[in-house]
Amino acid sequence: MNQRNIHIPSLGNTNTFTRTLSIDDLKSCVIVESAFTEQERCSEEKFRYRLSSCPDLCLGLFVNNEDESPPTLIGHVIAVRSPYTLVTDGSMSMPENWESLPNDEPVFVNDELIGNHKYGDTIAIHSVAISPDYQGKRVGRALVSAYTQHLKGGSFGASRAVLIAHDYLVNFYESVGFKNQGLSKSNFAGGVWYDMTYEL
Repeated sequence: MNQRNIHIPSLGNTNTFTRTLSIDDLKSCVIVESAFTEQERCSEEKFRYRLSSCPDLCLGLFVNNEDESPPTLIGHVIAVRSPYTLVTDGSMSMPENWESLPNDEPVFVNDELIGNHKYGDTIAIHSVAISPDYQGKRVGRALVSAYTQHLKGGSFGASRAVLIAHDYLVNFYESVGFKNQGLSKSNFAGGVWYDMTYEL
């Protein structure tokens, strides 16, 4: 599962690591996602779809607990593959009958690809979430940096990673290597978003 230790100075000597996520992490991902407003959260069913369809693109940040209980997920990056160079509303959706479809069969609705495209060369990031208790401690920066290294170090064959960001997060993503491509056409959750791209 590619577990990699990661030192985050603001957390002191806390033992933290990243690893790819699996369907076993579903409930933990739902808990972390509660950091977002309700309309922006990924649903449990969408997590099930993404963690089943492309778990290698989903990375979790964990802390080891001193009482030897299982590690706690404190942040995650959830993504799918896409043939498009920017995030689309379709890529943020999922096929209605995805469990009965072959994993490599793309689904289109009104000529727009829905969900994951197994052979897309863009990594479309749909969630970068940090548990509220760990926000403001440069944990998000460490996670995003670990994620871009994860993409560069794997055999993904992707050209870029893309995401949409609120205006107040544009500077943050630029500081970790993303480029601002301007206002996004996405109207996800009724918000105003900016397209961000990271060349791999």
